[in-house]
Amino acid sequence: MGTAYLKGIRVIACTWGWAGSWAGSVLSDLGAEVIKMESNQKLDNNRGHFKRGETGVNSGEFNFTNRGTKSCTLNMKKPESVEIFKKLVKISDVVITNYTPRVMPGWGLGYEVLKAVNPGIILVSLPGFGSTGPDHDYVAYGPTIQAASGLTWSHGHPGEEPILAGVNPADPAGGMYGVLSVLAALSYRARTGIGQHVDIAQSEGITTFIPEVILEYTMNNRIRPRMGNIDEIMAPHSVYPCKGKDKWVAIAVGTDAEWETLCKVMGKSELLKDERFSDRFTRWQNQDELNKLIAGWTKGFTPYEVMHKLQKAGVAAGASLNVEELINDPHVKERGVYIEQNHPEAGKSIVFRSPWTSALTATNPPAPMLGQHNDYVFKTLLGMTDDEITRLAEKKVIY
Repeated sequence: MGTAYLKGIRVIACTWGWAGSWAGSVLSDLGAEVIKMESNQKLDNNRGHFKRGETGVNSGEFNFTNRGTKSCTLNMKKPESVEIFKKLVKISDVVITNYTPRVMPGWGLGYEVLKAVNPGIILVSLPGFGSTGPDHDYVAYGPTIQAASGLTWSHGHPGEEPILAGVNPADPAGGMYGVLSVLAALSYRARTGIGQHVDIAQSEGITTFIPEVILEYTMNNRIRPRMGNIDEIMAPHSVYPCKGKDKWVAIAVGTDAEWETLCKVMGKSELLKDERFSDRFTRWQNQDELNKLIAGWTKGFTPYEVMHKLQKAGVAAGASLNVEELINDPHVKERGVYIEQNHPEAGKSIVFRSPWTSALTATNPPAPMLGQHNDYVFKTLLGMTDDEITRLAEKKVIY
């Protein structure tokens, strides 16, 4: 562990799945001590994502989303656990949770209770649909949050059905908004001494991904259709086939000067005199024919060859990388994006670091095993004796 931005800040993470856990991991990268509260009564669902034949309680996804955090087990169905939790709140700075809004108040641990225990506590809630409103207690998984945000309806090819994103953008987006709110709330508390409850709806976080869709309706009273790879202004703007099986490259041209450069790199200067492509508007109107011409050229090269040729000339192009290519990409390797860790249960695995580099970023250990830091929390932080811990374990309070 290195000296980092949030050294001395303690975060209690009542989290599961991706969004809240990822926020905790990033806060840990920033130097905070993050204690994830867990229970054998109901494991984090990411502890159970295994392939056939795998064992243990640490999946690859869990190891990624909980890197650098500590694990403490409490059975929140027991009244004693609530009191222990309050003691931990008293010596902490932040509680972050992405549970359904009814869960924490149902344990008797709503914000007003936490604030009575520690007036400076910061509670950051990250439920799928927020902590208020008629849908606030609805079950929230990635697809349902995407749908509620407006993203799903807007995503897909023209004239076809909506398409879910291949991953769940609500989770990393919600997690990053959670990190931002923690930093802002800590700054405010440093100036005023006042804590607060920050309520973040993951669905609203994804709505920020579709500003054109929102503005098209609010300003023009039109519903923007699904557009696939088509941009509202730029053409060409798509992904084009390359040499090899399932190999692709993305190309985007924003100006007439870039179009001229693209034609020269392709060896097709005659297209500059073609009236169908004479300016940005006509190119956009005739992009089906335009895309066929570009695809005819890109098929003769690998994605990297196209990317390097165009980027060298000043045209935006990027190889579309599968995961093998991504992990072995020279640029990614030089920046040290992927980290090899040796986990006591999962063995050697690759995780990726937070997307920034700084001398103050902490170097964190792998994700914790279930209850790995119980002694640290109960003995070191809360001053319990071995007899007390044994008694609570026998009653399945610590469980």
